[in-house]
Amino acid sequence: MKAERWQVGEVSITSVVEEQTEHIPPELFFPAARAADVSRVAWLVPDFADADGKVAMRVQAFVIETRRRRVLVDPCVGNGKKRPMPFWNERTFPFMDRFLAAGFDPGAIDTVVHTHLHADHVGWDTQLVAGEWRPTFVNARHLYTARELEFCSKNDNPGVAGVYADSVAPIFEAGLADLVDEDADLGDGLRLEPSSGHTPGHVSLWIESAGETALVSGDFLHHPLQCAEPGLAEVGDLDVEEARATRRRMLARACERRALFLGTHFATRPAGRIEAHGDAYRFRPLP
Repeated sequence: MKAERWQVGEVSITSVVEEQTEHIPPELFFPAARAADVSRVAWLVPDFADADGKVAMRVQAFVIETRRRRVLVDPCVGNGKKRPMPFWNERTFPFMDRFLAAGFDPGAIDTVVHTHLHADHVGWDTQLVAGEWRPTFVNARHLYTARELEFCSKNDNPGVAGVYADSVAPIFEAGLADLVDEDADLGDGLRLEPSSGHTPGHVSLWIESAGETALVSGDFLHHPLQCAEPGLAEVGDLDVEEARATRRRMLARACERRALFLGTHFATRPAGRIEAHGDAYRFRPLP
């Protein structure tokens, strides 16, 4: 799968896809949704849903290149990780082949940003080498928020089960971890914004360069369907009401700022604009 790239001012953003899945019954991710609900949102077809109302989802990481830095955001599920969810368990994805084919070197990544610590956002932080989980991005500072780290290390939630042991602890043991505030200014036009609800310490990433703006969502929004239905909860939302409030606030901000919106789990055409549409929103992907 060929890497997709976008330009925001002087910053380049590249998607590296781990896996894309089509024709998913929407209730698997959105318990209150049915195929008929999806079919009523005509603009979702064909990029984000099929004509029968089944949805498409993607797991991908974003590489952000500034003049001085290469920043990796949310490095996917990873290979060989033991996970309670079968679609993440002991997988063999071609992610690293795609990462290299896109022109990136793991050793050249200087920062790894995690919007949160669910298993599908941290996996490639480590790889199994001689029976041990070792850091993949050996020259990178890996950023964590305190509330998210506590959630991951002390919770048996299926989304984080096993994650701390094989994908977080080895980073701390290697001295590559930094705790940052949920609203941290990361420099070079990169800034975190708290977007909790899906998980306690969830953050999203704003990118500003030469008068242009982009927003990497993380999981405050999983699918463009939630633009049309911001109240629609995703199965992994830890605090449903907080997640709904966050989703409405962040969609409004992205719309007002005309940001290039990068949906972390958006399939096929993940970059576009959030537009007001009736009493909710629409995602309009870039051509």
